[in-house]
Amino acid sequence: MLIIPAVDLRNGQCVRLQQGQFDRVSIYQPTPQELAEKYRQQGAQRLHVVDLDGAKSGTVQQLGLIQSMQRSDVLMQAGGGIRSIASAQACTAAGVNALVIGSIAVSDPELTLQIIAQTGAERVVLAFDVNMEHGLAKPAIHGWQTSTASSLWDLVRFYQHVGITQVLCTDIACDGMMQGPNFKLYEQAVALFPTIAWQASGGIRHLEDIRKLAASGVAAVILGRMLYETEFCLSACIEELAPC
Repeated sequence: MLIIPAVDLRNGQCVRLQQGQFDRVSIYQPTPQELAEKYRQQGAQRLHVVDLDGAKSGTVQQLGLIQSMQRSDVLMQAGGGIRSIASAQACTAAGVNALVIGSIAVSDPELTLQIIAQTGAERVVLAFDVNMEHGLAKPAIHGWQTSTASSLWDLVRFYQHVGITQVLCTDIACDGMMQGPNFKLYEQAVALFPTIAWQASGGIRHLEDIRKLAASGVAAVILGRMLYETEFCLSACIEELAPC
């Protein structure tokens, strides 16, 4: 299993939102560059970087800062504001290893397919933020306020046909809450789509949560708030669970 630290950027600072709400933000002291280097030294092989200003405005805002965080021995997946072919091209030209495509994968499949065709499916991570409605995962858009008619499974099936192999899924109710992830959601995801490399995000509290996700077949976990606010040992976790 890959252990992927998350670095969320807003106004050049490291922050975390609760349930994606910009009025529920925590600001942390390390600079993004310092934090990226810290995670690299602790053994992280990949970082998950989110341009929250880009996500809010609809265009990538902090690409220069993201570039300054890059290191040759750490892969970077980045998202937030990638809603045009030009933005996707700018990110790949800046050295981003994998594009994290979120809202447009739901609202604009045609554009998403164009980005996938130009970038290569192997360099795209689709990110779906879901609300659970009567046991069914429904991707949400418009700042997580509006659930779509399509189910998560419908969308994954659609994009799997064009070669997508990496999907990041977040249960909105769990995000930033430090109360545990939605294990049932990920167990179902792996059972339905065993060839997809699922990335779990939201609510992860401690090593036992990560072990349980690994046992269910999840390929990677995104760790955010727990790395800032607990004594969690990232290097020990990576050493235990890193793929052979």
